[in-house]
Formats: sequence, structure tokens, C-alpha cells
Amino acid sequence: MVDHTGWYPSGQVCSPPELPAYLKNVYDLKPIIGVPSDDEVIGIHAVIQAARKTSDIPGMHNPGLLMRLTDHLFGAQMARYRDQYSCITFPSDATYKPPILPAHVSIRLESVSGAPTDEDMMKVQDAVQTYQELKRIPSMFDAQVNMELSQHLFDLQMARYMRLAGESQPSPASLVTASPESPAKVAEPTPNTAADMTSGTNNAGTGSSAGDVHTTPGTDIHELLERSNQLADQSNVLLERSNKISELFSQSINHINPLAEHVDQVLERLTQLVEHAHRPAESDQQTERFNQLFERFNQLVEQSTHPVNRTNELKERSNQLAERANKLVEHLTQSSDRSNHLADQAYKSMERFGDTLRNINNVLVGVQHAIVRSYRGNTVSALDCLVNNKGETPGMSETTRHTTIMQISEPHSKYPNDHIPVIISGVSRGLYSPDWWLGHLLCFYGIGEGIRKDETSTTVRLGKQKQAREMLNKYLSSCLG
Repeated sequence: MVDHTGWYPSGQVCSPPELPAYLKNVYDLKPIIGVPSDDEVIGIHAVIQAARKTSDIPGMHNPGLLMRLTDHLFGAQMARYRDQYSCITFPSDATYKPPILPAHVSIRLESVSGAPTDEDMMKVQDAVQTYQELKRIPSMFDAQVNMELSQHLFDLQMARYMRLAGESQPSPASLVTASPESPAKVAEPTPNTAADMTSGTNNAGTGSSAGDVHTTPGTDIHELLERSNQLADQSNVLLERSNKISELFSQSINHINPLAEHVDQVLERLTQLVEHAHRPAESDQQTERFNQLFERFNQLVEQSTHPVNRTNELKERSNQLAERANKLVEHLTQSSDRSNHLADQAYKSMERFGDTLRNINNVLVGVQHAIVRSYRGNTVSALDCLVNNKGETPGMSETTRHTTIMQISEPHSKYPNDHIPVIISGVSRGLYSPDWWLGHLLCFYGIGEGIRKDETSTTVRLGKQKQAREMLNKYLSSCLG
């Protein structure tokens, strides 16, 4: 990156902001001690990118968190800058070397000595913006290169700032009015966000709309699900009331127990009085006491009867509610089974409908290929007229990066190893494609899944380039031969 080394305190700590759980899954930022490593800075870039994407989701926009994250990135980049240039006596002696860019980036950066010019700054900013646009194509984007480009831009901005700060001296008025309570804040450079690119689609031969889908007669699935939810709510209410009745029943039983104990005590006392009554020496006071206790006993028995009757009523009511809840649960189960059956039928119907649409699409694509093939003056340029199963031509597809076949074939016609023979109108024509473009063509036409890394990948497996060229030869020759 540079050709000078410096010093940065090994114990200096750069602390990140607290992250929500969904951003910790992207990269769990930890406090950085000393000079940040490449992986730590790459992690900060990844978290900022994820935070910007989620800010488009309603309710998840958090400008304060984005501000703290960019502050953290500024601190990390400043630490790396100080480590490289803090020991340089004269800033004009510093040389800033850019990272090596991949071949598919057309901008070429050169080393900058001393303070960068306006042209140097604009060129690096264009390179950063161009490379960040490649995030939409993971196979062409390298987080390491992106981090080094961002650091290179930061280094140049600091060099430019140091030069401007050295050229301008503070005026006496500014020295008098400066307040220590309001220190100047350095504006943190915010990376430019790549604009989203939109592309049209070619629905040649497929029509602009699909036919209406007829629903299955009978009970609608949504109505059944709504009724099931209502029954479930009613069942919960009944169960809650049943629990309350059971609780009252328990309280009544607890209330009866002390009464029973009291009754036992009264009976025991009556027994003692009866025994005393049979003795001839007992007085009329004992008889009167007996009558009082007997009356009290009758009152206690009467009082104990009321909670028992109330308990029986509550128990009977609880049984009725439980029985009704069981019926509602049974009805809910039947409705749920019916809903599942209808949903299964709807899913199968949609599968059959999808298969029919795919068959129609394949027929329409074949008709379009036949129309192109019917013209007897076709050359290699006719390949750019063939559509894929999405109705796209190579020049309008994201898979081919909006690049036509001729734009790739003509520059590589001088390389024999890139040759792919194609039969067009009975004549063998020459199509030329580099190895790195083969996967894009296979993915665009929906072929070669076995030799690509996965179904949506545009990368051909190592050693399968020859087989990829043979597949393209057979497919394109069958379309225009």
C-alpha cells in the first residue's frame, strides 16, 4: 500500500458501538487494540454495508448507529494512517501506492507522491465507486480490495488535508474567539453508495399477463382458518373460566375443613356433657350449657351445608364448561384437518399450473429461436437475438452484465484457445469467449448445471472449460443450425 512505515501506540484502543443482534451475525465487532488488521477493517465495512441495507426496511432505520459506525471506521483508518506516516518528517516525501485492481476494472491507478492533485482524487473516487458497484456480482467483488481502495482514498484525503492545513495560517481574530468548549470536529468521509441499476425485461412471445386463476369451490381456506382461530379463542376463555371454578372449589374445600374440625370439637364436648348428665350430682347449669352447645352445633352444621352445595354447583358448572371446551377443540381439529386438505389441493394445483406455464414458455422460446433461424443470412451476430427462458437477450440480462456476445467475441477472436465453433444456417462460424465468460453464458441459457458450482453460479468448475465449450457448441448450433 505504501513504502514508508511508522509507529502507532500498541496499547491504543478503538472501541466499536454496541450492535444489535442481526448485525452481530454479520461480524461481531470487538475493541481494536493497536493497529487494526485487514480482517478487522473488512468487518467494519461489512457491518456498515449491512446496516445501510437494513435501513431501507421500515422501522429499522437507525441514523445514529450508522453515524457511530462510520466514526468507528474513521478511527480505524486513522490508526492505520498514523502507523504508516507518523514518522515521516516531510509529508511531501510520502508515496501512496494504490492496491492492485483486478482485470475487469478498467480504471488504472498510479502511485501518488506528496499531496495528491484534483485529478488524482477524482480518479481514486471513481475507482472506489466503480468497484463498490460490483457488490451486486459476488464473484467479481473482493472485500480485501474494497478495504484497500477505501484506505487508499482515506490516505490521500489526509495528505491533501495536511497540505491545506500547512498552507493556511489561523487569523488573529480566530485565535481570540476560539473556545475550548467547542472543539472543531473533523468531518468523516462517507463512502459513496453505488446507485442501483435497473434494467428492462424482454417478454417476447410470452405475453404481458397470465390468465386468471380460478379458486376451488367450497369453503374458502381463509374463512376456515379464521373460524378455527375464533374457536381456539373461545376454547381458551372456557378453559380459563374452568380454572377459576376449580380454584373456587379448592377454596370451598379449604373453608369446609375448619368447620369440620369445629364440629368434631363440639361433638367431643357434647359427649363429655352426656357423660356428666348421667351422673346424679350434675346441676341444671350443665343441662343449659348442653342445650347451648347443641344449638351451636346445629348452626355449624347448617353453615357447613351451604359451601358444600355451592361447591357441587361449581363442580357441575365446571364439568359442563369442560365438556363444551372438548367439543370446541374437536371442532377446531376437524376445521384444521379440512384447511390442511384444501391447502394441499391448492399447492398441487399450483404445481401443475407452474409446470404448464414452464412448458408454454419453452414452446414460445423455441418459436422465437425458429423465427431467428429462418433468416438465411444469419452470422455470429444472430446469437445476440436469441432469448433465454426469461425472455432476455444477452445484452439486457444481469447474468451477462448487460454485455452482448459480439462485445466479448470480437476482442478475443485473436486467441485460438477461446474458439467455440457454432453451426449457423449450415455453415460453421467462429464464436470466441474467454474461460471466465463461459459460466455467464451457461447460466444465461440455463444449461451446464453439472459443471457449474451451483444452479445460480456463473463460475465453471476447475478443468471443465472444454466441456463447457462443447455444451455451448451443441446448444447454439441446435438453435441456429
